[in-house]
Amino acid sequence: MSVRPPSGARPPALAEIDGRRVDLVALARDVCRRYYQEYPDEHERYGPSGVDWCLHDNQWLLSWAVDDVRGVADLEEQARWLARVLHGRHFPVDRLARNLQLAADVMQDAVDERGAEIAARLREAAATVHALVLG
Repeated sequence: MSVRPPSGARPPALAEIDGRRVDLVALARDVCRRYYQEYPDEHERYGPSGVDWCLHDNQWLLSWAVDDVRGVADLEEQARWLARVLHGRHFPVDRLARNLQLAADVMQDAVDERGAEIAARLREAAATVHALVLG
C-alpha cells in the first residue's frame, strides 16, 4: 500500500521558546530515523510518501509540544485528534504512541534547558494515546 504525499497546511519548520529557535525539521528527521529503525515495515506499507508523512506529522507534534510548554497549545488534545485521524486511516495508533516517546527522547537530547519539560509533555501525550489504544 502506498499513500499520497502530505497536502494542506505545511508544518512549521521552526519553533521559538525563551528567545531560542528550535529546528523542527532536524528534530523530526531524527524522530523519523528512529521510528523507521523500529518499524522497518513502514517502507513497504506506505512507500516513499510514508517518510514525508512522518516528517510532516512530527514537525506538527514537536511544534505543538513547544507551544504547549509556552502555554499556547494543548499537545494532548492535538495528539488525541491525530490519533482519531490516523485510526480512521487504518494506521496502527499504538505506533503513534511510540512515535511520541521517540520524539520525547529526541527533544530531551537536542534542546537545552527546556528540552526536559517539552519531552515530559510528549511523554504525557504518548500515555494519552496509549490509553486510547487500550480503551
